[in-house]
This record gives sequence, structure tokens and C-alpha cells, in this order.
Amino acid sequence: MHSLSGDASFILEHMDPDRRYEPQDLRAFVPGTSVERLRELMHELWINRQVERVGHSGWRRHRSAPPDRPHPPSRETQVVKPEDLFDYATFGDFFKS
Repeated sequence: MHSLSGDASFILEHMDPDRRYEPQDLRAFVPGTSVERLRELMHELWINRQVERVGHSGWRRHRSAPPDRPHPPSRETQVVKPEDLFDYATFGDFFKS
């Protein structure tokens, strides 16, 4: 991931997590910014996986993991014995030769 520009970082710092922002809401963070520049800034944040699209024109701050990074393995392990996986008592006659 690339480092964010100053304006993109500023917008991200002022966005609340999981709240939907329309373009006019985002323009309030950087007054005087054109619609095209705002679109570029949001694209920068989207590429860096800091925001996601919501609806037709909205955005939401929501950091997501890159798709090429596997989920960390669970640290919780449990030993399972074969007899725990199958109820041999119930089907005992089935396995007699």
C-alpha cells in the first residue's frame, strides 16, 4: 500500500467508522475542493483499502484486508479423537463382519 496524500489522510481522520458519507458531507472536510479532486481522493482511499462504496455515490470508512493476505490461523486448537467424530455404539451392528 502507498502512503496517503495529505488531503486523503485529513478526510480519513475526520470520517467516523461505518457511517455513510455523501459527496457533500466529504466536501465539508476539504472546502474549495472540486468534485473531480474529491473523487480522486476517495479513489486513493479506496485503493488503499481505507473506505468502501455505499450505494450509488456514498462512502464509508471501513478498513479491509488485502485479498492476497490470508486470514491469520486460529490459535485455538482442540484435540479430537476418532471416537468423538462417530458414534460407534449406535452403528455397532453395521460394522460387524
